[in-house]
Amino acid sequence: MRIRMTVMAGLATLAGSLGLYPLFERAGWFWAGLGAVLAVAGGGLLARRLRLPALLNPVFGLAALLLYLNLVYAADRAWLGVVPSPESVRHLGDLAGDGWRAANRYAAPVPLLPGIAMLTATGIGLVAVMVDLLAVRLHRTAPAGLPLLAMYSVPAAVREDGVGWLAFGVGALGFLGLLMADSREKVGGWGRTVGTHHRPREVPLAGADPRPGEEAARPD
Repeated sequence: MRIRMTVMAGLATLAGSLGLYPLFERAGWFWAGLGAVLAVAGGGLLARRLRLPALLNPVFGLAALLLYLNLVYAADRAWLGVVPSPESVRHLGDLAGDGWRAANRYAAPVPLLPGIAMLTATGIGLVAVMVDLLAVRLHRTAPAGLPLLAMYSVPAAVREDGVGWLAFGVGALGFLGLLMADSREKVGGWGRTVGTHHRPREVPLAGADPRPGEEAARPD
């Protein structure tokens, strides 16, 4: 299941998402992204637990992301408040359209309207799906840095000052932690350390009877 790598992939995604902070007036977007990352991680763990093919790993991640968005933003229109229904999916689509129009209407930092919050959670969740697939399932940790880097391109394209060095540093540390966790698992997968073990020579105790054959070799 690679639980440790799943956790590190989620942490790296969250660390990379900190670069989005210049886009919003309030910090509620981070909690929306956190829920999306947790949902994707759970979907990936389930796919690996069932030993399904790698191509189904993102399918489970996307399904878990849809369940999360449906629960948070369209629970009143879903079946039993959890299962997506045609009406709840339609509402999510309308909410995404409202968020896109609002994002184009305001200049950054934008107010955290429901549509904008949902779009942010969706974007962070999609990045989490890619990182989980590449780093955890396919063991391709280095390419997993590309979707993480893509999150920094959004504020860099919108704001002239781009991303602050502190947020960039935290994101870089998250990615380095993911690389180190992957390297540690690969080294651990080689097996236990092989060392040389010399058997100590046995020294006969004083007065002990010699072993068979030693008496004949002993000089008179």
